[in-house]
Amino acid sequence: MSLQTVRNVVLLFSNPSWTDGRSNPSTILRNITALSSQIAYSEDLLGNITTLSTTSVSTANGVVQGLLYVPDLGENDPCQNLTAEYIPANVTRQVNLPTTNYNLIALAPWINVNCTQSFLASARTDPIRGMLVYLPGGDTSQPPDVDDEAWDLEDGGLWKTQNRYPVYAIPGASGNEMMRQLSLYSGDLSTVPFSSQIISTYSPNPADYVRVWTELTVVTVSTTLPLWAFILIILGVIVAVIGSTSFLMHFVQSRRRAALRRRVMRGEVNLEALGIKRLMVPLDHIQTFPLFTYNYNPPAPSSPMSSNLPMKGRRSSEASHQPGGLRIEKNDAALDYQPACLICLEDFESKKTIIRELPCGHIYHPECIDEFLSQLSSLCPSCKSSMLPRGYCPKITNSMVRREFGTRRLRSRGPGIHIDVERGRQRLSSWSSSMKKHICRVSSPKPDEAVDLQEQPRVGRPSTVETTRDRMQDLVVPVDETNSDDGRPQWKRAALKVFPGFR
Repeated sequence: MSLQTVRNVVLLFSNPSWTDGRSNPSTILRNITALSSQIAYSEDLLGNITTLSTTSVSTANGVVQGLLYVPDLGENDPCQNLTAEYIPANVTRQVNLPTTNYNLIALAPWINVNCTQSFLASARTDPIRGMLVYLPGGDTSQPPDVDDEAWDLEDGGLWKTQNRYPVYAIPGASGNEMMRQLSLYSGDLSTVPFSSQIISTYSPNPADYVRVWTELTVVTVSTTLPLWAFILIILGVIVAVIGSTSFLMHFVQSRRRAALRRRVMRGEVNLEALGIKRLMVPLDHIQTFPLFTYNYNPPAPSSPMSSNLPMKGRRSSEASHQPGGLRIEKNDAALDYQPACLICLEDFESKKTIIRELPCGHIYHPECIDEFLSQLSSLCPSCKSSMLPRGYCPKITNSMVRREFGTRRLRSRGPGIHIDVERGRQRLSSWSSSMKKHICRVSSPKPDEAVDLQEQPRVGRPSTVETTRDRMQDLVVPVDETNSDDGRPQWKRAALKVFPGFR
């Protein structure tokens, strides 16, 4: 609690008396200041107050009140002489107050360490509710803060907790004026200021008391924050957590995208072969693949005399000049025998057919492979090797990173897991043919029935171009390019943009 205002008024107290062997305690007869401020002292000190300690502050309606007095010092206390300059000899002491046990408010100058400790110790023996101190002088400004060296009593702040009352510091000018008024209102009724007007107005008993009454209005400084502050703190923490989490996830995802990009550029990851991204080869890059004239020499019949000679008859290519580019002679003895184009299934004619050889060594008709690589897939139809330029990489997205990571984790679970799209397609075709044989059996012709072996014309037979294109579609590796976020609610898609690491 902190002290907000100090109000001093003058009250008229009755003198305790004895009636029929019983004591009648002193009572407050009049508030002279409230009835006539012209004949009594009053002072209101607003602000400029420093709270030094708040020990044992218990108030009713936020008001601490009592009779104002100066604590007594011991007869042999050296502070008696040191304080004589600041404390008048006739100042109000406890002996000058009514004998009834009223609450008290102490007033003392803050001279030095020893004298202040003496005043504090003396006040601890009195029934006081609070204590006002001041630095001697005529300063009207607010006293120093509680942590200032002026309030250091060289005990490590122990004095703040030893006392059973709060201590407040007021300006020096106000303290001097209160001390002067305490010297005026310390005697009997005939010696107080405006005694004649008080006697004529209220007709008090000559033994009654006129003393200064002090009211201290304290306010509770709540150490807990208001509700709106808690809400702001909670919102701030939530925003900070969300922001830091989102930033961390975006940072991790960017690192993962960069790592996948580097692996793709080095050729360690084939996005299309994994079914992640459909890619096409630029036509100008396809034109850099060499063209040859197909040349194949069948192997000669073996004989006992030539058993120790090397085998011949492997395919070779000869240089030829055809419209469309330079043909370079190349020996492909290390390649397997390739008699036909895998795309259109047409056989190559030795020394006549122009073929294009891919970096993996497989050969095709130029018109077939050029259309396949530039419009359908970047993979070789035979071995599924990538034909993209070295160092090429498409734009990497978070979805591609997740799918590549999932495929890699699936493969790392065990050697028994293997993905072979072409083999699966062949098994499916074999199963389909087997089912057809069981469902639709063809019966053998009867002996007496003539069988016409002449080829009948096929109605609606597709053209060679359509067949080739259908074949191309069969050779393409299935790729699921649907966005994994499609079909999700709008709020989930927005959440994935903020937190890209969540599935």
